[in-house]
Amino acid sequence: MNLSSSPSTTGPSTDLSPGSLPTGRAGVVTDVAPLQVPPPAAAFLGPHHLVHRPDTPEGFLLSATPPGRHRFGFSARLSDGHPLFSDSTAPFHDVLYPMESLRQMAIFAAGRYFRVPANRRILLADCAFAITGLSAWQRDAPADARLTLDLDLTPADVVNGVPRSMDCEASISIDDEECGTVRARLVFLMPGVYRNHRANSRRESELTADGNSGLPPGHGAPGAELVGRCSLRNVLIGLPLEEDEESLTFPVNIPAAREVLPDSGSEVPAALFLEASRQAALFGVGELYGLTPGHAVLTRWEAVFRGFAEPGLPLLCSVQPQHRGAPGEVRRDAAGRPFAELSIVFTQGIRVVAEVSTSVLQIC
Repeated sequence: MNLSSSPSTTGPSTDLSPGSLPTGRAGVVTDVAPLQVPPPAAAFLGPHHLVHRPDTPEGFLLSATPPGRHRFGFSARLSDGHPLFSDSTAPFHDVLYPMESLRQMAIFAAGRYFRVPANRRILLADCAFAITGLSAWQRDAPADARLTLDLDLTPADVVNGVPRSMDCEASISIDDEECGTVRARLVFLMPGVYRNHRANSRRESELTADGNSGLPPGHGAPGAELVGRCSLRNVLIGLPLEEDEESLTFPVNIPAAREVLPDSGSEVPAALFLEASRQAALFGVGELYGLTPGHAVLTRWEAVFRGFAEPGLPLLCSVQPQHRGAPGEVRRDAAGRPFAELSIVFTQGIRVVAEVSTSVLQIC
């Protein structure tokens, strides 16, 4: 399913563009009380549309809807003027946009369509994306490209009609060409469970993590082009603290990330792990394999999260080849293009907060 530029003819339409609220047209939900997408995040995405596409007629009656799968359509323009998404040395659309779109739309739908109370705290348990058609991601058209997501949101662990988690899956299309997949699993925590989990995690990290959450004193950042960005403002990692022929360890600049990424509340922004791991991976393929970051793109990214990262403590990101072999040995895909598969681990002190597996392809 691909959305037209005016999706209101296909079902209830929620316009989530900044400063806009659902209208009072017939068949359109106007109650915005459960909305959990904060204004800074909506501004981060820019103008977009979310269309609810229920499987059955009774699905339009929210009070009578059983806690089962719901389908949605998301539509937006991939603008060439976004301060982060357009700031790439490689001629490809930013994979962070559909990833963040899925997460934010799932949070919105959780309150609106799945009756998740507003006091639940949301933990991203795992997420992944894969590029299945590279040509559609190329930024070679003069006009803004149109992104659509066909989303399936399925509640799980339902207690008294309220889910404790949600499985989210979507196919990605750019200008009507299907070109990728994205998925995530959200967990909705009770306030007391969240507080205990957060306190225990922070206590464990504080025992072994010294310093602040920015770069170490006197430590610099790599050139923007070495991490696939044009602007130094968007560089979220420092130069390697440790390096050898098989691994690199970077400090993550959390204060810088909170300036450019969405949902910078009391936790580290969820998007930081994708962006920081991508930058570390691009820098890593240059150092470990001699590839060129400015001509490389992540074609696969899978992450598992172990808890909340604390914004006031140092965060480290370690990169190493996923497969053992001769140092610098480059693998090639069916078209003969070099690629690397990397394992990335985020730690605060002795505590692992996220583990990532990714593939980086160089376009020659």
